[in-house]
Amino acid sequence: MPKFNKSEREYVKDIVNLYSLKRFSTEEIIQGIYEVTKRKVTPVYISQIRKRIKEEAAKWYQSIRDSEFEYIYQFKERIDEILWLQRKHYEIVVESMNYSTKQTSLAELHRLNVTLSNYYDVAPAIMGERKVTKSSRIEQNM
Repeated sequence: MPKFNKSEREYVKDIVNLYSLKRFSTEEIIQGIYEVTKRKVTPVYISQIRKRIKEEAAKWYQSIRDSEFEYIYQFKERIDEILWLQRKHYEIVVESMNYSTKQTSLAELHRLNVTLSNYYDVAPAIMGERKVTKSSRIEQNM
């Protein structure tokens, strides 16, 4: 198996990540890497990359968890981004004369509404709202 330089390793990692998200098999990922780099890799190499991706995600999550306010800020930024996208798609629906463009924007608006709804559903848990337990009720009554 040929060695990759740093930029190539990052590129291969991105390919593995993208193909894994699309639920491609290991063989399909190997073929995709070969088509791009003209280098053969092994299934073991793919599993090592997947393991590194998971470790990086765990480190990212832990760092966000350690910094609760940063996580809340990023959560809010994501909601703001979805709201902005909703406004843009609404403008496209109102201003466009092309039926297929309107239909595509309406479908995207629906998807964004569902995503935003999901975010608002989990927001109380993110913001620290806890379930009321017997001990917390006792403390409140004191």
